[in-house]
Amino acid sequence: MFAGSLLLAFLVLRPADIPQLVLDATIDIQTLRLLAIVICALTMSRIMEMKGLLVRLANALETIGPKLAIQVAPVAIGLLPLPGGAVVSATAMKDLVRRLKLSPEQATFVNFWFRHLCEFATPVYPGVIMAGVFLAMPLSTVLLHLAPIWILMLASGALLSWRILRDSPASDKKGAPRSNVLRELARSAWPVALVFLLVVLGMDAAPAFMVTVLALILQQRLSVPEIKSGFAYGFNLKIIFLLCAVMVFKSVVEASGAAQALFDEMQAFGMPEVVVLIALPMLIGFSTGLSSAMVGISIPLVMPFIIAGDTFNGWAFLVAYGAGGLGYLLSPLHLCLILSAEYFHARLLDVYRYLLPPAAVVLTGITALYFLFA
Repeated sequence: MFAGSLLLAFLVLRPADIPQLVLDATIDIQTLRLLAIVICALTMSRIMEMKGLLVRLANALETIGPKLAIQVAPVAIGLLPLPGGAVVSATAMKDLVRRLKLSPEQATFVNFWFRHLCEFATPVYPGVIMAGVFLAMPLSTVLLHLAPIWILMLASGALLSWRILRDSPASDKKGAPRSNVLRELARSAWPVALVFLLVVLGMDAAPAFMVTVLALILQQRLSVPEIKSGFAYGFNLKIIFLLCAVMVFKSVVEASGAAQALFDEMQAFGMPEVVVLIALPMLIGFSTGLSSAMVGISIPLVMPFIIAGDTFNGWAFLVAYGAGGLGYLLSPLHLCLILSAEYFHARLLDVYRYLLPPAAVVLTGITALYFLFA
């Protein structure tokens, strides 16, 4: 990742400007915020694993059936708008994955795909918030127009996961009694719920995670060795370096003006509107692996297609955001994809065998809606 960032920088920027760009990207407030969130998220998941909370959460969800639980758990934890958050749901699913005998690639797909349904359905994700700001519209309006994306994701993901899970053995481990499910969920998932509540109430994700980790330490009465173990897991140097490399790559893409040049070339070639709406956000999303970068770079460029005068073309917005969303979901730079594959020891290339078919269904579906109603 870092090598690719430097190579691109040498191709499109003056060599003398590169060291300062790398330094600025590394110490940028957004990079530091990202590091704080991921370190706290990893620490929180490690503490929850050590104290048995994630096993209890999985057991409570399992009362609805292990094969359904393994899909519901990532959705529930996906309510949290945290970079690399799939590692939390992966930890919660670990025991179920083992007992259902899923391959590393299958486990990565189920965890990653269902983890991101909420990214198009809840008002706490940065991409949705940024889109609302750019369009000067309420988030409820934005989410209404994005609804076909998560509906298609749910339908296509459920169909593929059903085919994956139909031959899996049923779990022989009993979960919590059904009468105690809500109590067990509250006891085991309260850190996740607390982070979500704090973010919904307006607190930034970084301090929300810090508060939650502190509350978790106090509530669980962790010993000093347990606290050290939790933070040692959170301060994973490989992941920290990866995060910095991703942010350097994002800065190189922005500084090079490649996105604007790509839009200008598409216009010069006379590409149809729908091709620009799909290709530009998808390429930017794929090249950055970040929803905020996709929205921040591509949506302003295609705004003339989305808003003409006082007219809002919701179908054009759906296609642009949906194509861009699929771009960063499928990007090998996407932190959740990288972390999920690494957690389950999956080969990334083999994971794409599961990701591409439902992604094609979603893209085909939103494009069909554009042609039918735009």
